[in-house]
Amino acid sequence: MLDQQRQATLTAYFDDMSVLVLQNNLTTSKQGAPVRAIAIARTDTALRVLDGVRKGTLIRYLWEAGLITRQHPVVNLLNADLNGAVFAGANLYQVALSPLGLSHANFTAAGLIGADLSGSNLSGADLSGAALTCFYQSGNSRTGVCADLNGTYLTGANLTGANLTGANLTGANLTGANLTGANLTGANLTGANLTGANLQRARYNSKLIRVKNARGGSVTEEPTRWPRRFLPKAARAICVDC
Repeated sequence: MLDQQRQATLTAYFDDMSVLVLQNNLTTSKQGAPVRAIAIARTDTALRVLDGVRKGTLIRYLWEAGLITRQHPVVNLLNADLNGAVFAGANLYQVALSPLGLSHANFTAAGLIGADLSGSNLSGADLSGAALTCFYQSGNSRTGVCADLNGTYLTGANLTGANLTGANLTGANLTGANLTGANLTGANLTGANLTGANLQRARYNSKLIRVKNARGGSVTEEPTRWPRRFLPKAARAICVDC
C-alpha cells in the first residue's frame, strides 16, 4: 500500500510539473515568479513522502528538464529532503545540489562533473567511483567549471575510487571518509578535515600536470593542495609526479 502511494505521488508530481513547464513557462520564468514558488512547494511536498529510489528519479527529472543546473537553477531545492536518495549511475553534470541534506545518499558511479554540492551534508554517502571533476564546454577548453564541495560534510562517506581531479574541497569535513584509490590530482583540500580519513593509494600531484578532461582534451592541473602540515605520503597516498 505504501509503495503504491509513493508511486502515485511521483506520478502526480510529474503530471503537475509537466503542466508548469509546458503551459506556464516554468523553464523560462524569472526569479520570484509565482510559477516557481508553486514548483518548489510541490517538489518539497513530494520529496517528504518518497523513498530513496523515487527521490533520485524525481531529481533526475528536474535535471533533465533543465530546472536544477548549476548555471541557471529554476527550482530552489533548499528545503528538500534528499537523505537516502539513490543516484547510482546517474548523469547529473553541473547539477545544483547545494546546500542540501544528502546523508547516506547513493551516488555510486554517478556523473557529477561540475556539480555544486557545496555546504551539503553527505555524511555516510556512497560516492564510490563517482566522477567529481571539471566540466568543459569542449575538448579544447582551457578552463572549466569544477565540482564544488566547499564546506561539504563528508564524514564517513565512501569515496573509494572517486575521480576528484580539480575538485574544490576547501573546508570540507572528511572525518573518517574512505578515499582509497581516489584521484586527487589538482584537487584543493585547503582547510579540509582529514582526521581518520583513509587515503591509501589515493593519487595526487606535487606540481603542474597535464591530464585529459572528460571530453578528451588536454588541460593543466594545479598541484594538489592539502591542509596545513598534512603529509599525504604518511597517509599512504601516492604522488604521481614525485
